[in-house]
Amino acid sequence: MDIRDFGDALLRTGDLDPVYIGIYKAKLPEPQVCRLLLAYWCFYHLGVSAWMSQHEGGEFWRWMTVAARNNPQALEPAPPTGKLWPRGTERRHFRGEKCVKAVGWFTNRWPEPEHPVRLLATMDTDKAIINKVVEWPMFGPWIGFKVADMMERVYGASVKFNSNIGLMYDSPRAALDVLVADDSLITTDRTPVGLYGNLLSYFAARKAPPGLDRYVNAQEVETILCKWGSMKGGHYHVGKDIHEIRQALNGWGDTAKQVLAGMPEEVVNE
Repeated sequence: MDIRDFGDALLRTGDLDPVYIGIYKAKLPEPQVCRLLLAYWCFYHLGVSAWMSQHEGGEFWRWMTVAARNNPQALEPAPPTGKLWPRGTERRHFRGEKCVKAVGWFTNRWPEPEHPVRLLATMDTDKAIINKVVEWPMFGPWIGFKVADMMERVYGASVKFNSNIGLMYDSPRAALDVLVADDSLITTDRTPVGLYGNLLSYFAARKAPPGLDRYVNAQEVETILCKWGSMKGGHYHVGKDIHEIRQALNGWGDTAKQVLAGMPEEVVNE
């Protein structure tokens, strides 16, 4: 599929970032959004983070610690569904003793779990947010970028992004390298930089989800490139994220149901 058609399909169906749409449309109170975001950045599982967000203060951190330990043999409370507390693929390494210590680090510094998110909201560039996030244990540059992206798109903070982020990270840059040899995108400049500029110009006429309150920029193009590269490798199709995230919300409580109600519908025939 032409990357422009592919990106348009992601935007049209909501599969670009269905997590963002679900949280945004749930219209949760700001303190709960803070807790949900923090838990999501740790575990990258929307069901887990929706459930965690229902707990405040020390109770939030107690359950985060239980999920970090993830030890069904320790006679600790079981998760609402299943036997183990899941992690999303992108945060599959957030486990083990380092994970427990990381949650302890957060707990000791911020007894009120809303505080780290509100601190990030005072920062006005992606670089500032990423630099702060990589100071957190078990948080690197990629999740730092996602944190900055969600602060702007989901939390509603005013954050200015580097327009070259699609050239800065491994996955989108690798997709651009593949695109160089893909003649479906017709342009005179077939360098990665030229192709990236072409995509920025093309998608700049579309509105960015979830709020549709600005036009698509480098943040969304970065995601389009990542997903297109995965599609070319046989690991992605339009609607895959929507399906998997909707499934991941089942059984995780009332907030998860509220988020699920705001999620894009399953994709058919894209």
